[in-house]
Amino acid sequence: MFFKKGKQDKVFVGKLTYGADILDELSVFCVDNSINSGWINLIGAVKCYNIGFYDQNSKEYKEIKSPENEAGFEIASCSGNISIKENKPFVHLHAVFTDKDGKAFGGHVMKGTKIFAAEFMLTSFEGKDFVRSHDEETGLFLWK
Repeated sequence: MFFKKGKQDKVFVGKLTYGADILDELSVFCVDNSINSGWINLIGAVKCYNIGFYDQNSKEYKEIKSPENEAGFEIASCSGNISIKENKPFVHLHAVFTDKDGKAFGGHVMKGTKIFAAEFMLTSFEGKDFVRSHDEETGLFLWK
């Protein structure tokens, strides 16, 4: 087990830009506000999603994109963290999206997930940053 004791620093509440890539927008926000460690929650909707499933055998993400003939998905749940990866803030999100029939799709949020309307709450942490590095055993970038 690995853990660090931390203390809440600031809480940011905001709205993401229509049509923006969710990861790009949040990454820029973190850089602009000097956020290196934190927790984030989102609600709202996306125009389209691009999520990943990590194949533990091949140690690769398999992309799952929203169907091209469908537009608009609710964000049923979306949360994640901010830490340092390759010397810059890294936004790590997992989400569940639902279609018009309530069918759910979930996984690791990847570039290509476009905002329709979304609101977020981000809590930054004081103290030593969480830093990610490559883990040989899993093939992932994990906290060290």
